Amino acid sequence: MTTATGRSAESGFFRLMWAGQTVSVIGDGAALLAVPLLMLRITGSPLLSALAATPRTIAYLLVGLLAGPLADRWNSRRVLIWCDVARGLVFAAMPLTVGLPGGAGLLLVMACLAAAIGVLFETSMTKAVQSLLRPDALLKGNARLELSNQLGILLGPALIGGFMAWVGVRDAIWLNAATFAASVGTLLPLRGLAGPAGARLAAKAEGLGAAALWREMREGMGYLRAHPLISRLVTVQAAVNFVIAAETLVIFHATKGLHASPAWAGAVVAAAGVGGVLAAAVVGRVAPRASPARLIGWSVIGLGGSLLGFALSVDPLMLLVANLLHGGLSIFASVQIRSLRQKLVPLELLGRVTANARTLAFVANPVGAALFGAITAYAGGDARYGFGAAALFSVLSGVVAYRGLVSGAARAADRPEPEEDSGPPSVPLSSSR
Repeated sequence: MTTATGRSAESGFFRLMWAGQTVSVIGDGAALLAVPLLMLRITGSPLLSALAATPRTIAYLLVGLLAGPLADRWNSRRVLIWCDVARGLVFAAMPLTVGLPGGAGLLLVMACLAAAIGVLFETSMTKAVQSLLRPDALLKGNARLELSNQLGILLGPALIGGFMAWVGVRDAIWLNAATFAASVGTLLPLRGLAGPAGARLAAKAEGLGAAALWREMREGMGYLRAHPLISRLVTVQAAVNFVIAAETLVIFHATKGLHASPAWAGAVVAAAGVGGVLAAAVVGRVAPRASPARLIGWSVIGLGGSLLGFALSVDPLMLLVANLLHGGLSIFASVQIRSLRQKLVPLELLGRVTANARTLAFVANPVGAALFGAITAYAGGDARYGFGAAALFSVLSGVVAYRGLVSGAARAADRPEPEEDSGPPSVPLSSSR
């Protein structure tokens, strides 16, 4: 682990990595449109095209928990580099599936494989950020990475759409492959990144046996049970993903409930991305002096307010404003949760805790979408009831989160500080820093 004296609040290495990830996530945003369109070209099937747009969720459900022990065992820099190399090769091979027998199945497998590699990359990236930045700079660093991610989601499809109109969908996929090469170029200088020595020695001694990996996964789950504040953070993250699943009803409500034109419906959907960009841009500036525990709780309560705004909207403009707030609050809460987790969890366990949290969150999202969709269907297709149920759950969970995190933070602040080599220092969350 990089020592505290070797880290800086404005690490030049972090800025270099951030630049590479900005290029890479724009490519990822482009893939959100390009891969489903390539599937549509191969098969003409809307169902298969929709499946090609969901590999990330599938990947977290399949390999999310496994990514944690692997990220904790291995050198973070090497994992990031090899993951980007592998994803670049997979995306470069995708256009070659056109015209092949079974090309649709092969493309779907490739999309899921790239997403599974991405799960390991994202888990290791969390550890890399913790290694490169001091605890007081984590929030700002995560905000910058999230800003790039939101810009990628917002701009990637637009850029790739124009590029596809010029060169075609097959060649456009290769653009995404090239972004991974750019990311590798920024990761190569990060020689200070390394996994904990003890974890590397254990990995060398035990190999990748199923029993050893299962034991390490259980250790990660045991850490969550032994640390109530971290468990509450994980639960809050799952609750956020559960309630924001109601956003899947926004297009339905805009077009069927409010009779919005396609242009208005597109603007309503884009508003969430704009809100995410704005939140990522300001969270690093407005949050450091406040209590993270309180900010997280109020953010989740605020999400309930934005969902209530969905239900009360009487025209597309009101729905657009509510969705802008919804996107902003969800990103504001997510960046806070991620930064707080990095401050509190030791480096040697951060991969497993992160993987557990994200896997639970990815499970919660489709469950929420199914529940709120079912409520809407039971109400005769009136999405306001689905939004109302999500708003109620968000406010209740926000209140519980506020009380639980603040009380847990107060107890954590009373504990003695750990030794310097045991991981990031505990942060007195109830203070006004």
